[in-house]
Amino acid sequence: MNTKEFWIKTRDILKVSMRKYSLFLLHLTPHQNIAQTVLSYTFVGAIILSLPFMTSTSVSLLDNLFTAAAAVSTAGLQSVNFADSYTFLGKLVVLILIQIGGLGYMTFSSFVYLSFSERHRLRHHQQESLSAEVSLPKTLDIKLFLRSAFVFTIIAESIGTVFLFNYFRHHDYTLLNALWYSVFHSISAFCTAGYALWNNGLENFVDSKTITIVISCLTLAGSMGFIVVTDVFNFIRRKTTSISLTTKMIVVATFLMLAFGTMTLFVTTPGLTFGEACFQSIAAMTTAGFHTVNVGLLSSCSLLILIVLMSVGGAPSGTAGGMKMTAFFSVMAVMYTRLQLRTRVQVLGRRVPLMRLYAATSTFLLYTMFLLTSIFLLTWTENLPFLNLVFESSAALSTSGLSTGITASLSWMGKLIIIGTMIIGRIGVLTFGVALMNHDDDDENEAGTKPTEDLAI
Repeated sequence: MNTKEFWIKTRDILKVSMRKYSLFLLHLTPHQNIAQTVLSYTFVGAIILSLPFMTSTSVSLLDNLFTAAAAVSTAGLQSVNFADSYTFLGKLVVLILIQIGGLGYMTFSSFVYLSFSERHRLRHHQQESLSAEVSLPKTLDIKLFLRSAFVFTIIAESIGTVFLFNYFRHHDYTLLNALWYSVFHSISAFCTAGYALWNNGLENFVDSKTITIVISCLTLAGSMGFIVVTDVFNFIRRKTTSISLTTKMIVVATFLMLAFGTMTLFVTTPGLTFGEACFQSIAAMTTAGFHTVNVGLLSSCSLLILIVLMSVGGAPSGTAGGMKMTAFFSVMAVMYTRLQLRTRVQVLGRRVPLMRLYAATSTFLLYTMFLLTSIFLLTWTENLPFLNLVFESSAALSTSGLSTGITASLSWMGKLIIIGTMIIGRIGVLTFGVALMNHDDDDENEAGTKPTEDLAI
């Protein structure tokens, strides 16, 4: 077989494979499609990172898989020294995975499809997959949301790059290095990935107000989500007459969580300044994972506060992970309503639909279940301090890059557990759970055939 025949045969095999893969995707449910997309990006990323010119040191396939999973899930955990282990091309691949993962797989692919589609209209299965990944209030249009998300991403990351570039150029960085460091950390911050090009994160910049403020603003912008941006944009252009309940709840919840984290960390952690406490609270709440202090040296009380902040996470349809603050505060509203012996749940003076409350409570319970499962498996396979393992599992499921420094010490089994936990966290615990279940859309008719009986709670 000559070279021409080989390439023709290879091309035919690829065409057949792509055709079968497309048919396979059409038979998946929207939630299963999201899960397979995350897995596909992760495995493709691991294969590319395993190429010889991607690494500057010897990195195993498992560690490349770990890095790809951390980048795609925007978790930022590192099983190897990222700054020294990968070449410029390797870091560029990681940055691309971070951008796609932070923006959202279906959001990214849907926007690309709309840009090149002659009709500028999504197909039915694309709309279903996008709706499964992006939780939107009914008042927002999907196409407007996609445009707003992309425009806001470009603007935010560009502004962050300009400010960071100006800082690095005045601190002995060459022009190209200043540009590269600015672009990388701007994208990493907005996508709440927590990857840094220094071995000790941002500890060298603990006294730099420019770095801490710019990084904080970028992570907050990404964490608060594209719903807020789209909603405010519509309100300014007078397409809507009021700000939605979702936006109001996100803003209030962000302020409350930031105040709680900052004050408790500042009071309970000796030697931590108010600015450091504020920055670390933002990094945990937005699940960005940046750190200006050594997390491994923090007290047990401080680690517990960070675990709470990471677990609650950011806003829905944003770049942050966690169970989402709207879900958490909805569950708190359900509890508050029950304690008052009332039946109608209200948040900020508005009644919340029952189906949204079902989703919130399911998310809360599933998140707790997956977190406890990850902790149990790690305590079974690893001989490391319990609190450190709890913190590691919390950081993985919330897709936060914070770590007490035990990631590289995990066994191969422990790394696989963390990889699985990060992927589940990025897919979303509720989406992952639905993807595993074979559900029937005609649940209302089925429920009507079952007898109803009271249950003591």
